[in-house]
Amino acid sequence: MNKFLITLATLVAFSLSGLAYAQEDTKVKVGGLMQRIAGMGDNVDGGLTEVFTRFVIGTSTTVDNGWTVGGSMSIQTAAATGGAAAPSTNSMYIQTDMMTVNIGNTVGALTSLIPAASAVVPGGGVDAGYQFNYDNGNQATQGVTLREAYYAMSNAKIDIDLPAVNGFTVGLTYTPSQEFGPTVQARQQAETTASHGETIEAAFQYSGELEGLSYVVGVGIITGNSQTINAGSANLTVNNDLNAVSGGLKVTMGNLLLAVGGFDNGDSYGASTDAIQSAHSGYSLNAVWNMGNISAGIGFHHQEFTRGTAGQAAATTLTGADAGNVHEDNFTTVGIGYDMGGGVSTYIQLSTNEHSDGDLATTEVNPQVLFAGISLGF
Repeated sequence: MNKFLITLATLVAFSLSGLAYAQEDTKVKVGGLMQRIAGMGDNVDGGLTEVFTRFVIGTSTTVDNGWTVGGSMSIQTAAATGGAAAPSTNSMYIQTDMMTVNIGNTVGALTSLIPAASAVVPGGGVDAGYQFNYDNGNQATQGVTLREAYYAMSNAKIDIDLPAVNGFTVGLTYTPSQEFGPTVQARQQAETTASHGETIEAAFQYSGELEGLSYVVGVGIITGNSQTINAGSANLTVNNDLNAVSGGLKVTMGNLLLAVGGFDNGDSYGASTDAIQSAHSGYSLNAVWNMGNISAGIGFHHQEFTRGTAGQAAATTLTGADAGNVHEDNFTTVGIGYDMGGGVSTYIQLSTNEHSDGDLATTEVNPQVLFAGISLGF
């Protein structure tokens, strides 16, 4: 028995020694973001909330052949939906001289390579969506507000990023099924779901300088098979395939930043049998003046959506409206930001929101939202 215990202790000692040696070059980073947002306005209820409070842990190491292998996971709270916490990203990557391969719940090529023009106005423009905590009356949002389909969504995927060459960067992303999210690891059992199935993204970015200005431009497409509406039924074949395009441009001239971006999801959220096809598109125009720690900006953002025949028939609201009605949202944003240093930033933004369901008989509610926030990155 004593010999057995001595042998076991020796094996454990060797195992722990080997484990410590294997992890000697491993780097671990822990970080996150805390924030609070206060809002009020016309035709809205004011209050305190947060959107992106999260905890992030990442690690990386160098393996024997020189490759870098790492991974990261973020846990994000969701106060607006009851305070539940869930992984928003959870992926690993392998970096070589030829490419970086990301595997797991992470963003795709369009999100990482196309400049997010709708996010540059202090207070997050409309991309952060802080104003939508107080005004949830958007009429033309389908999928993601003012963005291409599956923007910033971390469905399980394989993402390949090629190294930059002469300012050009290319990315490719393959998602076997958009139903596999950070907290969902099986086929949806519901009879209706807005998720598409297998999708492919391709995007490129170019960064350059020209006579005193610098710019970043990116364009990309995302395609895939039909929606998984009526999952498991023969009706699946009549849905339109996913087919969307997106682009963005940021130009910096001294203290001035100009940004423009747009998307067109086409008829991706409709059915091939529709007499009136669906449509979804939008754009953003922005200007920001940076003065050291202080920045001021203004932006205009537009999106429009047509439900189409099948979508209007399935809608829980406006069921008596025309399937061809063009639903529209316009947002004018004016914001001022102040970077306090030490990872602390503050902002105040006024967002004027205009909504239309395309029906002249409907009385619209068009709120103004004034909100301010403070965030701490650590």
